[in-house]
Amino acid sequence: MQTAEKKKKTRKPQRLPKILSKEDVQKLLDSFNCRYPTQLRNRVIVQVFYRCGLRNAELCNLAPADVIIVSDTEGYINVQLGKGAKDRVTPISAETIPWLRKWEAIRPDSPWYFCTLEGGQLSTGYIRAMFQRKSEKLGIYIQDGRKLKHPHPHIMRHTCATEMLEDGANPKLVQEFLGHKHLSTTSRYLSVRPLALLEFVQKREVK
Repeated sequence: MQTAEKKKKTRKPQRLPKILSKEDVQKLLDSFNCRYPTQLRNRVIVQVFYRCGLRNAELCNLAPADVIIVSDTEGYINVQLGKGAKDRVTPISAETIPWLRKWEAIRPDSPWYFCTLEGGQLSTGYIRAMFQRKSEKLGIYIQDGRKLKHPHPHIMRHTCATEMLEDGANPKLVQEFLGHKHLSTTSRYLSVRPLALLEFVQKREVK
């Protein structure tokens, strides 16, 4: 039976996004033995998470036609039906393009861009488990409250956003890049690195 007073929804505490240091990111990228096709593919996956800020499900659903390489320095990823059923176009960094080309040179014929060696679709669970196994082997952890945890693929998206803002990117552009519905979601990443937050506040004051 409902009371006259409406029950207020209890909100979960908004914790700051967890990120990896640049040293840990490089350690992770360098750990793959790219002489083996599976290792090369997984290395490229981590690179795309880090430099393109894709979500796990978005990456698994990419089709070959969604990854467009224009030149050695220009490329785009068409993210179709991302979170909230929204499409967006994500630029590919120049350092990522050679890695995509290496994968394309050995990629099996498949309707999925990142696929198994037999051409099947990769699952988000497989990528999450791969990422956590690698992190555990390398001793890479994140602080979650009082606990140390192994990072998950989404932490690369957090890291990508934080580094973009720290390098001076406009929060509105980062919002569009990541496909955030609200600017407030993007602005949370400014709080991860105090220096970036200070610069953001100072710019707003000047206006």
